[in-house]
Amino acid sequence: MNLDQVVLVDANDKQIGVMDKIEAHRGEGKRHRASSVFLFNLRGELLMQQRSEKKIVGAMQWANTCCGNVWPDESKLDCAYRRLKVELGITNVELHSRYTFEYHVQANVEFSEWEVDEVFVGVYDGEVSPNPDEVARCRWISKKDIEDWIQKSDGTLAPWFVIMFKDVRLQESWPIL
Repeated sequence: MNLDQVVLVDANDKQIGVMDKIEAHRGEGKRHRASSVFLFNLRGELLMQQRSEKKIVGAMQWANTCCGNVWPDESKLDCAYRRLKVELGITNVELHSRYTFEYHVQANVEFSEWEVDEVFVGVYDGEVSPNPDEVARCRWISKKDIEDWIQKSDGTLAPWFVIMFKDVRLQESWPIL
C-alpha cells in the first residue's frame, strides 16, 4: 500500500477512491478523510503545535495537538493515534470522539484542505517529544489565551484550527475533566 494516499469521500463520508496525498491537496483540493486531536492537561490547557516548515499546508502555523489524513483501510481513530505517536511521541492516552465535520479552506497559493474530519479529545499530562520533521514547537495554552490570539487575526493560526476552536461541540468538551 502507498502510505502517501488519502481516502477520497463524498459529502456523506462514503469512500469513492484513493489519491496521492499531494495531489489531493493541490489547488482546490479533493474531499478526503482526516482526524484531529485536542489533548488537554489537568489544568484545562490545550497542547498546541506549530507545524513544521516542511508541511504543504499550514507550514509554521499553530494548530491543535495533531491532525492527519486517514490512510486506506485505516479508521479515523487509528489515524489519530498514529499521528500522536509520529508527531509528538505520545502513545499512552485515551481518545474520545466528539464530532465529525467538513471544512474546505485555501491553505496557501498552491494547496487547500478539504476534509471530513473527526475530532478526538483526551486528557494528557505526560512527556511530549516533537518530531522536528512534523512539529517546529509545541506548548500548552489556556482557552482565554487562544481566544485572545484569534482576536489578533495575525495569520499565525491554521485556518482549520480557528474553525474547530469556534465550534460549540468542541467548546462543550473544554475542559473534559
